[in-house]
Amino acid sequence: SLRAAAGPDQRTVNREEPDDWAKDFAIDGVAASLPPMAAGDDSGRVIYLRSLSKSLSPALRVGAVIARGPVRERILGNVGASSMYVSPLLQATALDVLGTPAWRSHLRTLPDRLAHRRDLLVTAVRMHLPEAELTAVPTGGLNLWLRLPDATDLDRLVADCEARDVVIAGGDDLFPSKPTGRFLRLNFAGPEPGRYGEAVRILGEVLRAGLQ
Repeated sequence: SLRAAAGPDQRTVNREEPDDWAKDFAIDGVAASLPPMAAGDDSGRVIYLRSLSKSLSPALRVGAVIARGPVRERILGNVGASSMYVSPLLQATALDVLGTPAWRSHLRTLPDRLAHRRDLLVTAVRMHLPEAELTAVPTGGLNLWLRLPDATDLDRLVADCEARDVVIAGGDDLFPSKPTGRFLRLNFAGPEPGRYGEAVRILGEVLRAGLQ
């Protein structure tokens, strides 16, 4: 199907949009071999639309837009602008939550709950992970940062811990530039603070096994 491209400059520019969702359904061999209209366009007047929702799965809502020239720049600008705004439904949900007494109560109790969880994790690290240096006890946030021995294979440590149902975050990907050492980030906002000790004990066992 061909559709006229909408936009403020429609009076002066007449671009076409070949909607090629049925490309994969060509039964006739000749039809299957025909190139799309965009293949012969060298002036940026054709916008080519392609979709996988029909040919692969209705649940795969993925498509592609192929364009050239000024219209491509306009499309990129529109995509950039739309990505800055949140769904109206999500905004309405947030407004409902922020207007309730429960939200204010949550904010009042949150610091004490986070401090309790932070202290539980700090105690567990000091008890079960003496090889790690706790660089600072944070006064805010959700994470502890630990410096590990330089000989630590961080990727292996993360994988081996995950194999024992302890999910941790290696620090290498969290530095804006080259890491200055082997660091680990532990989150203390998890739903089961009573298991922090067990988790850090497993982490210590895996770390020591890797260093040996």
